[in-house]
Amino acid sequence: MGKTVSEQKSATGVSDRTIDDAVEASFPASDPPARGRATRIDEPPADSDREARIRRRAYELWDEAGCPDDHTDEYWYRAEAEISEAGPSGSTEPGPT
Repeated sequence: MGKTVSEQKSATGVSDRTIDDAVEASFPASDPPARGRATRIDEPPADSDREARIRRRAYELWDEAGCPDDHTDEYWYRAEAEISEAGPSGSTEPGPT
């Protein structure tokens, strides 16, 4: 004898198919999936490179200070000031003369 498959219902009594249809309809139509080509990857904002440099320098300062548990924000602010002084090149060392 063959079994018949009945549609499952959620706790609220809504069928799985109804839920699936609602989820499918909520996907943005303006961003279709790539087909056979690479999906465009936006360049990261310029601030993310600066923030990464600040993070690295803050860690270096904190490590040089012996990894204290307090005043951790101080290292971030010091690193941020150093990076800001360095400008876009990122070097705080004097250049060759």
